[in-house]
Amino acid sequence: MKIRRLRGARFYLVLLAVLAAGMILKEIAVPALVRSRLISAAQDGCKTCVLSLDRVQISLLPLALSSRGVSFSRGEPGATVISFDAERVYVPFSLLPLFKSRLRAGRIEITRPVVTVTQGELGIPPAGAAGAARQTDLEIEGIDVKQGSFIYLREHSGRTGSLKVSGISAAAGPAGSSARLRGKEAQVSADGLLAESGKFRLKVRARLFAESPDADVELSLAEQDLSAFNPFLGPNDGIKLSGQLIEARGSAAIRGAGLKASVYARYRGLKIRIKKNEERSAFSAFLQTSLAPLTVGKQNADGGHYDRVGTAELERKPGETLAGFTLRGMKEAALRVFSQAR
Repeated sequence: MKIRRLRGARFYLVLLAVLAAGMILKEIAVPALVRSRLISAAQDGCKTCVLSLDRVQISLLPLALSSRGVSFSRGEPGATVISFDAERVYVPFSLLPLFKSRLRAGRIEITRPVVTVTQGELGIPPAGAAGAARQTDLEIEGIDVKQGSFIYLREHSGRTGSLKVSGISAAAGPAGSSARLRGKEAQVSADGLLAESGKFRLKVRARLFAESPDADVELSLAEQDLSAFNPFLGPNDGIKLSGQLIEARGSAAIRGAGLKASVYARYRGLKIRIKKNEERSAFSAFLQTSLAPLTVGKQNADGGHYDRVGTAELERKPGETLAGFTLRGMKEAALRVFSQAR
C-alpha cells in the first residue's frame, strides 16, 4: 500500500511539474520570446521604427496574441513621423500558413488607439534599400477599432497646425499582400467627432499594395463649428473661419500623384479672414489673390440657395503624406464653395 501511495504521489508530483513547466512556457517564456522577436523584427525592417509592448499574452483556443500598452513610431523628426499607441491589441492568427511564408490573421481588435501623423517641412524621407529578408505574404481578415483618435499635425516655419478626430469607431475589410488579395480593394468605414464639434462619417476604398496610390475617399459632416478648424488653418495658412457648417459631403479620388476633390456644403453665418504676411503658405497666397476676404456673415442654408459644389484638381507635392494630400484637396474644394457666398 505504501509503495502504491509513493508511486501515486510521484505521479502527481511529476504531473504538477509538467503542468507548472507548461504554464511557465505559456505565460512567461514563450510570450517573452515573441515580444522580443516582434520588437527586433520592427527594428530590422525599418531604421526609424520603434516598437514597444508592455506585455504579450498567448491564448490557445482560439490561437491568438494580445498585448496591452502597444506603442509604435516611424519616421524622423522634421520630416514625417507616424506614431501609434493603443491600450490593447488582439490578433487571432493561424500557424499552418507560416510554413508557406504567409502570415494570416483573423479579425484584429484594437482598443483606444491614438494615431498621430506629424508632417514636417522635410516631408517624407526617401526609402532605404530593401533588405534581403525573406518576403512574407500578409493576409488580414479585418480590423475593428473602438474609441480611437486621430491627430494630424502640420509643421511650417516654426508653426504647427493641428486637427483631431476623436471617439472613432471603425471597421476595415480583408486586405493583404498575398497574390489572392494584393489587387483587391480594402474598404474602411469610420465615424466619430471632428475637431471636438462635428459629427463625421468616413468611407475609404483603397488598393493598399498598389505600386502607386489608388484610393477613393468619401466624407460627410454635420453640425460643425467652423471656428474649430482654426487651430489647423491658422498657423500655416493664416486663415480664420467662423460660422456653422450645417451639412457637408466631400469626395476625393487619388490616382498616382493626382487628386480630384469635390465638396457640397450648407452653412450659416460664414466669415473668412486671411491674414496677410510674407511667410504665408502657397495655399493661403492662392486664396488671397483669387478670393476677396469674406468679412460679412454669409449663408446659403436659407431660401434653397445651397446647391453649390466646389471642385479642385491637385498634384501631390514631393514629400507630402497621403493624409495631408487628401486634406489639402478637401480644404481647397470646400473654400471654393465658400467663395461663392460673395
